[in-house]
Amino acid sequence: MSAGLSLRQLAPLVLSSRGHLHDLETGRRQPTVDLVGRLDNALGANGLLAGMRHHQAAAPADPERLAYVARHPRRVDHVTLRALAESLAAHRRLEDTLGATSLLPTVRAQLDMMASLVAEATGVLRPQVVDVAAQWAQFGGWLYAASDRRRLAGRWYRTALEWGTEAGNPDMIATVLSMRGHLAWSERRADAVIDLSAAAARQPASPGVRALAVQQQARGHALTGEASAVTGLLDRAADLHEAAGQAPDREPPWIYFHSPAYLTMQRGLAYRLLGRDADAIAHLRRGLAGLPAEAAGAAWTGPYLLRLAAALADTGDTIEAVDLYERVRCLGRATRTTTLVDQAEAGVRTLSAGT
Repeated sequence: MSAGLSLRQLAPLVLSSRGHLHDLETGRRQPTVDLVGRLDNALGANGLLAGMRHHQAAAPADPERLAYVARHPRRVDHVTLRALAESLAAHRRLEDTLGATSLLPTVRAQLDMMASLVAEATGVLRPQVVDVAAQWAQFGGWLYAASDRRRLAGRWYRTALEWGTEAGNPDMIATVLSMRGHLAWSERRADAVIDLSAAAARQPASPGVRALAVQQQARGHALTGEASAVTGLLDRAADLHEAAGQAPDREPPWIYFHSPAYLTMQRGLAYRLLGRDADAIAHLRRGLAGLPAEAAGAAWTGPYLLRLAAALADTGDTIEAVDLYERVRCLGRATRTTTLVDQAEAGVRTLSAGT
């Protein structure tokens, strides 16, 4: 490097990792504003790096370029791949407010495009093409899973695992294993939840990615009533989350939602499964209240609200439970998530039958 520092020497100076800096150096990832500032200081660049990043960020994605590459996949370049990564980040945020069903038609077209790019990619750009494609495939799998189309979700998770493995991206490999565990969770297959989550946690992935896997492993054990295992795993997940906070630039962009509030909600879910309703209510309330404003109306918060409502109902607080079920019903309608609407209405019917 121009300052005479190796990546190993530079990493601790900027609170990052050697692997992450290598990804930046090769164009595989883009730095955050905070990391650019730390690099400027460590390298004595006097604001040059920050200025370069601002200039790059100011350039909007070119729809014509994307359309051209869709027709001519062998003409893909670094600029196009960056635009595809930026588009994916925007779609992730859109899904929070619009729901999975609304985005699927657009994302299906993008998945077809990424499959064409991977089929045609050769040479030095192929690893980067495959890496971006794996991220789109993982997102597609999540959208299908959230839309209760599990067969298609499994198909795209398998594709993401294949592409992530070829790209040599341990964060993606671990994430896909976790998401396949999430499919098992939705079907209450405890052994598969535990085993897939444990496999994800064994990957040399970022602390944040492993934290997500470990807390899911804890919920798998909660399904089988193993309270001691649940507590130990949740504590380990908390430690990993703290480690992730020490080097946030090491974390991949697709776990932007991970936060202390999210981990608190996970603990609440586990306590609910173990029959510890008072603890479940306290943690679910605190976690939901701690979410950022942009996440409060996300479709993925619905299941946590449903479990909070059920726990309140079981402890006799039917008024708040009904209010929460109505909130979930409105959320489901706003995001076109029919499963949330159905579950909320079923919860209200159960309460009505018991009065």
